[in-house]
Amino acid sequence: MRPVTALRGIVAAAAAVLVLSTAACSASDDGPAPAARPLSILLTNDDGWDAAGISAVYDALVARGHRVTLVGPATNQSGASMSTTPGALDVTRPDPDEPKYAVTGTPVDAAMVGLTGVLTARPDLVVSGTNLGANVAYNVNYSGTVGAATAAAERGIPAIAVSADAGDGTQADFATASEVVVDLVDELAADGGRGLERLGGDGLLNVNVPVLSKDGPDEARFTEVGEASPWKVSYRDAGDGTYAEQRSYSARVGGKDDDARTVADGIVSISWLTPERGDRSPSDLDDLLPGFDPFD
Repeated sequence: MRPVTALRGIVAAAAAVLVLSTAACSASDDGPAPAARPLSILLTNDDGWDAAGISAVYDALVARGHRVTLVGPATNQSGASMSTTPGALDVTRPDPDEPKYAVTGTPVDAAMVGLTGVLTARPDLVVSGTNLGANVAYNVNYSGTVGAATAAAERGIPAIAVSADAGDGTQADFATASEVVVDLVDELAADGGRGLERLGGDGLLNVNVPVLSKDGPDEARFTEVGEASPWKVSYRDAGDGTYAEQRSYSARVGGKDDDARTVADGIVSISWLTPERGDRSPSDLDDLLPGFDPFD
């Protein structure tokens, strides 16, 4: 059972591998051409409304001609998953000349404030990220970046979660991540928005970009979510009333063609996730709990 279902078909493509051309991912000397169909996009994240990753995506989408409203957490909310905050939330607009809002809550709080409070009409798309650090394999269960996109997908709104592997914390390739998002948006909006319509009825795309390199990635692959946890976390008694955290990260988990190993190999990973957790049939439960009846 997968913790989040990964589907094989993605966007409108039938191939298993995409090759990113330099021409498609780079602006011309005169700047990027305007989008054939400008979209209304809600942009959010979990690193905070003014983090470098979300700022890069905002600038790239605006430069392409899209109408972007940014609503993000006021502070870093990494690892918040799909948690929410009960009660009223403080919402500020740091610069009254820009459609950017900071919410004193979680990524899902920010997404919902954007969808139900700030925006007066349903957006064409929700983009969450770019996150500092990859969200692959079982990490998708803990990610606030993926959580915010999932909140949109639960409501039938097309969504993209995008993350950049950071290596030692300083190697996130936000430029490539932004270019991939712009290209994905173009693809989803093509043919009258056929990709947006299909995705909106069945989940979100989870994009992961490898660490910054001299030449940058030149390939993207459609992947499934690795069935393993990159993070290993344990605690030991420090003897002073606290338990000290011990944490390690292994990039090469799951199958060789899954998302984590693909990113570790320097290739952009694109997975299709659905909001529901994988489930088992009633007959499987009969096998697990034969004859169980708590009221017998």
